[in-house]
Amino acid sequence: MKLHHIPLSLLCLAAFSCDKVKNFANKASSAVEGELAAKATPSADSKPDAALQKLVDQTAEGTIFRKDLPFPSKLNVKIMRVQELSLRLVQSSAIENQASTVKGTRNTVTQIERDGDQVRYSLLESTFTDPVIPQAKDSKEVVKPVVKQLAPPSKPVVFHKVGSVWKANTSEGFRAVSLSQNLSPVFDELLVENALAPRALWFGKKRFKIGDQLTVSDKSLPMLVTGNAKGALTLTLKSFGAVKGHPCGLFEVTGNYERKQAPDFEGVLTDEEVTIRSGKLWLSLIYPLVIKEELDTIQSTRTGAQGNAATRGQGSVKVTVTREWKPL
Repeated sequence: MKLHHIPLSLLCLAAFSCDKVKNFANKASSAVEGELAAKATPSADSKPDAALQKLVDQTAEGTIFRKDLPFPSKLNVKIMRVQELSLRLVQSSAIENQASTVKGTRNTVTQIERDGDQVRYSLLESTFTDPVIPQAKDSKEVVKPVVKQLAPPSKPVVFHKVGSVWKANTSEGFRAVSLSQNLSPVFDELLVENALAPRALWFGKKRFKIGDQLTVSDKSLPMLVTGNAKGALTLTLKSFGAVKGHPCGLFEVTGNYERKQAPDFEGVLTDEEVTIRSGKLWLSLIYPLVIKEELDTIQSTRTGAQGNAATRGQGSVKVTVTREWKPL
């Protein structure tokens, strides 16, 4: 995940800112099942899909977060990201620095389809909603939030794997050419981040029970944070449930990490330092995947290459990322 995932496309926000001065396998006895079910949280979004639930390895001794199943080669992943932002941005160039404040909610919806060595990416929605200004108690005025479009839905970009390298279909125009140049070196990282490929590092063979705790740091950090990240996150297993039908273990998480050049599918590379004050992670019980994140963070970020125009951001970001994961 980009405890992005916190991904934060500050370039788009900065441009906007200039306008605005920006959820049990049947392996145990019915008594055990009843006990386990009592500890689950049906409200974790949905009931588990019956076919996926049959793949869960859960007994009286605990539950295994599986990584042994063949990973599907055909997938459709719809990603909904909501970011509540309160940031101070500084855009710098060789000519001047420009400071601005971003407060509001950014909504981004993307859809990514994978069929073996072909990936199709589409931006479906990118909007920003201004905070509603409180009105006087005696005011009869109905104030609706102002929603502005940051970017229109985009034409899908298709990437193909040529040898060991992913390249965009450059016949689709300048945007595809630019994305191909920026994303080819980090495309495998993007596939993992967006649940189109399994995480190389995941849980071992231990069976987990409610209340178990673990610390993920340094060499094991890629199981949660893609890229060359440093830091430490503390996880506590709170319950079992499902997200959009996908069986998951729900963990509470705190900690911090930093990484360089974290990519997104729009070609933006971001250096980031993130402190997770509190949060929840829904981790798949059947594949090495992060399905959902709810995080309250403090972030310092930088987008843009050295020597070129750059955008720095600092402040609080509450982010919810839901990956609607469907094998085809």
